[in-house]
Amino acid sequence: MDGCGEFADLAGPFFWTTDRVGEGEVARFGFRASQKHCNMRPMCHGGMLATFADIALARGLRMAGDVPAPIPTITLSLDFLAPAPLGAWVEARVTLSRLARSTGFISAMIDADGDPVLRASGVFRHFRNAK
Repeated sequence: MDGCGEFADLAGPFFWTTDRVGEGEVARFGFRASQKHCNMRPMCHGGMLATFADIALARGLRMAGDVPAPIPTITLSLDFLAPAPLGAWVEARVTLSRLARSTGFISAMIDADGDPVLRASGVFRHFRNAK
């Protein structure tokens, strides 16, 4: 996924689509949980899921609100629901809650092979209205 920076390139690869999105969804983002993403169990590391959520939410806000980067994270809230096993397709379904003058509120449900693993929401600062 281009335009997310070198850290995202290192953590990924990440993919996105606006095809097959459900009602209210901005886009879907995903990655295949490989060995580099996993802990010793081997399950996708919670830090990797948090990184993916942060990137998907910020990119979703950029797409939904037509706001330029950078979009720094103000708050990121995560509810870990279940593990994501090695080899799973991890997918975020991103929905925009509200776009205010300088902040955006966005959330996602993240699944691994169709099973819920993480609920994420965030508040991000944007500079769309800066002069």
